[in-house]
Amino acid sequence: MAPVIFVDRSLAVLIAFFLGLGIGAHALDETMGNPLQTRISKANLYAIGFSALGTAIAIGLYYTFAVSFLLLPFIIVEAFFAVAYNLETFNKRFHNGVVFSLSWGAIPFLVGNFVNTLSLSLPVLLMAFVVALLTFVQRTLSTQARFVRRKIESIDGLKLSSGETLPMSSNELISPAEKSLKALNVMIFVLAIALLIANLLKFPL
Repeated sequence: MAPVIFVDRSLAVLIAFFLGLGIGAHALDETMGNPLQTRISKANLYAIGFSALGTAIAIGLYYTFAVSFLLLPFIIVEAFFAVAYNLETFNKRFHNGVVFSLSWGAIPFLVGNFVNTLSLSLPVLLMAFVVALLTFVQRTLSTQARFVRRKIESIDGLKLSSGETLPMSSNELISPAEKSLKALNVMIFVLAIALLIANLLKFPL
């Protein structure tokens, strides 16, 4: 959505969020009950998580001094969420769908736009809200699918209000959620590509 795209800044944002969220947040989250079921020790997970998160913060601080000090609030909030959400601190007050939607959806989008425009406009804020909602939907569907896959070994069927029993397996139960997740994954990439093409070819949005 930015009228001018600075390739170095945009790549730096992608790398920083890949390190901070893609690696750091997942590593820290893995210390809380091994949701990814890895065999990596907690000590190594902490080392991986905080080193990746620290590198992401260092990249952000570099561009804070090189581009704009207004990036600093984004870095502070995102670093806090990465730790508070994934380590479930403060009695899990920050381990919820709203924080996830902000830290994984709205904030990365806002930072990516801000490093190119150094401003926030109403359309950008509205798009950030859209991204946050998409992220919330993704988390909701993913949480349900993981619960069924990991906690429910088998089901005989669903009892209808009429008294009949509808045969259904656990795989059939999570099928709508998994199909929706795949569609969301494709949709967000297509949306990003459409915006990029419109930007490069100067199509009116």
